[in-house]
Amino acid sequence: MTRPAVPHPPGTRRIGLGRDRSLLLPRRTLTVTGLLLAGCLALAVLAIGVGASSYGYADAWRLLLGEENRGAHLVIVEWRGSRIVLALVVGAALGVSGALFQSVTRNPLGSPDLIGFSMGAQSGILVAVLLFGASYASVSVASLVGGVAVGAVIYALSLRSGFGGLVLILSGIAISAMLGAFNRWLLVRADSDAAFGALRAVTGTLEASDWSVAVPTAVSVIIVLGATFVLAPAMRDLELGTELSASLGLRVERTRALMVLAGTVLVALATTAAGPIMFVALIAPHLARRLSGESVASLPASAAMGALLLLGADVLSQAVLDSMPVGIVTAAVGGTCFMALLLIENRRTS
Repeated sequence: MTRPAVPHPPGTRRIGLGRDRSLLLPRRTLTVTGLLLAGCLALAVLAIGVGASSYGYADAWRLLLGEENRGAHLVIVEWRGSRIVLALVVGAALGVSGALFQSVTRNPLGSPDLIGFSMGAQSGILVAVLLFGASYASVSVASLVGGVAVGAVIYALSLRSGFGGLVLILSGIAISAMLGAFNRWLLVRADSDAAFGALRAVTGTLEASDWSVAVPTAVSVIIVLGATFVLAPAMRDLELGTELSASLGLRVERTRALMVLAGTVLVALATTAAGPIMFVALIAPHLARRLSGESVASLPASAAMGALLLLGADVLSQAVLDSMPVGIVTAAVGGTCFMALLLIENRRTS
């Protein structure tokens, strides 16, 4: 049984999601999302000419016109091009993951960075690298298994409290602390070469990107994002509260479980491709929600904001900060932005 068609309110656009599903988005949200995507495109063009190599925009233009230059092709297409694509898809995955967790927990701190999911994916990577070898397939599977396992544990611990509130935060902090200790133990017991390689594997960076990593990551993230956007109407229904959502026919616990699974998979894919990137998942939904003026962060806007933040941090790292790992840049910039948002919110409520 499908819901009867209801005229959408003025100032909104209905976006079809297939099989009698649709999502209403305010025109302001669509405008903000479009502007964010335009910013991503502008940053991508800027990033083509940024880097340690001397190849720049003139060389990129000549390649575009068909001129053969193996050195320029290697630097601009193989290295910079794959790095740009990877930054965009990883940022989008983190932005949507943060929006999902903040919605399902109804908690502004419900970020995978803070409640253990990123640490679970990191533990999976370390186990794969230090104990079972380090092929891309094994690292991908281990990262996914680690993130999903932590997600299942936290979900089970906080299920009785509705997967939100203090129980969730405390469960995530406790599990993060235990996994952090386990990760340090793995690094300490390994020999120096293996430990150095493992440490690089769990450092948030895009330096090792190439098309063999960017393409499968992009395909996987796009598939998961497509499936996740189908959950967007249910995500908005959840904001009405458990009882009212259930009265509208929403399977609340099933929807929450699917949202947790989608968010965990996105975190695992992002962590596998680029290592742990801090604060993007936390800050992107906040910024998207503030710009669009909505009470719930739009998934497309969060994806675009996450992509813009990560690519911007990487361009800043290469242009100004001597190619500092992008995870350090996002932690510093994201922390500063989050503190600014808190100060603004405190002034509003005081």
